[in-house]
Amino acid sequence: MYVYLALVVAVAAWGIHLALRWKQAKAFAPELLKARQKAGELPEGIDETEFTDLYLRAEGPRRGTYVYACAAFITLLLAPLSALFNTVWTALWRLAGQSPVFEVGTLIHTFSFFLAFFGLTVGLLALAMHRYHTLTPPNLKQVIRTLRETHS
Repeated sequence: MYVYLALVVAVAAWGIHLALRWKQAKAFAPELLKARQKAGELPEGIDETEFTDLYLRAEGPRRGTYVYACAAFITLLLAPLSALFNTVWTALWRLAGQSPVFEVGTLIHTFSFFLAFFGLTVGLLALAMHRYHTLTPPNLKQVIRTLRETHS
């Protein structure tokens, strides 16, 4: 129980750290806009909120957010999924004649649980990374080029 609690606390701390990184990126965007305008890379007529939104899409900690969301999802669902797996395992064990080899807590049960949970984790990460790469926004260089072309 203490290990699970420590895991929940670690994921919460990670979430706080990630929220601070988003906040820092949002606070940095207006400064970057002014610096790029001063350097002549961007015209003066660009709205600060528009640039901030585009900057956060391009340079925000998106990858870390996706990985964090998967980790938080798996961490919070570890206990309920364990209970569900054990319930299904026990039902199948009873239907199969209650062989002591397949009893809850044996090596085959523990290994099957590991494979099931590992498969779920890999599947979730595959879905998240597919979504991440499908919705990849342009980088900052492309954002600046687009803003320069539209506001010129």
